[in-house]
Amino acid sequence: MLSLILRIVPLLLPNSLLGSDTMACVLRHPGFKKKAVTFSYDDGILQDKTTISILKNHHRKGTFNLNYGQSGEEKFRNGIDCSHLDLKKDISLYEGREVASHTYSHPHRETLLYEQQDEEFKKDIFGLEELTGKKVFGAAYPYGTYNLDTLRALKRNGLNYCRTTKSTYSFSLPVDFLLWHPTIHHRDKRILERLDCFHHAKEELALFYIWGHSYEFALDNNFSLLDDICSNLEKDEDIYYGTNKEIYDYVKNAERVYYRNGEYVNPSLCDIYLKDENGNLLRIPKEGKLQHE
Repeated sequence: MLSLILRIVPLLLPNSLLGSDTMACVLRHPGFKKKAVTFSYDDGILQDKTTISILKNHHRKGTFNLNYGQSGEEKFRNGIDCSHLDLKKDISLYEGREVASHTYSHPHRETLLYEQQDEEFKKDIFGLEELTGKKVFGAAYPYGTYNLDTLRALKRNGLNYCRTTKSTYSFSLPVDFLLWHPTIHHRDKRILERLDCFHHAKEELALFYIWGHSYEFALDNNFSLLDDICSNLEKDEDIYYGTNKEIYDYVKNAERVYYRNGEYVNPSLCDIYLKDENGNLLRIPKEGKLQHE
């Protein structure tokens, strides 16, 4: 967590070229929340309907990483129908959620040439954007695998963040959003222990990132687990809930804030929430300024 604060804070300090005094601050999530939670589910399969229903009941959003090229494919796991949704028919299911890329055909990325990796993202993004009418900003790595060519392909296709499958068990925001390691998979035996630790997190800016596949709830016959996770989180009023994109956008917008001549200046299109070195909570309005003495 400290590395993130040190990375963000200098961008909130005055530029030495402007000749202003230094004012150290730490970033808070929207609404001055110290903690945030984001959900991420892959593959666009039948059980997303139940996952989204549960998230809706708890007024949560979530990011869903879809494979346009696998739309409508039948698939069974342990005798349970885990088929891919027909996205042309079912895309409305994801209204109010974030739709992100999971590549076109879910390949093992490291086995492909750069041109093939580029095409996997390009075709997936094109199909998803055509269906949703919205730009795709992020992704998740199939199987969690990637190489330097994968990172090049992400950047070439305008993707700003990409989730891995490597659990950190921590509550830190990523140093590199293109290698966004989640906190934990929902199937992990440590999930409830990590949730308890999250409620008592000492970090000034904490994030709990949960990911998985909706079909796993069906295989384990425990959709109640997701309901329990959401209910557990609701005990804590100091939590901001956002999609992957909303978390990313907020951090990047905060990095644009600067301090000059006794004022915080926020050129971004969203309010930014800070705590100064004296413990004061400051809301810097979007495209605005805040006097600070």
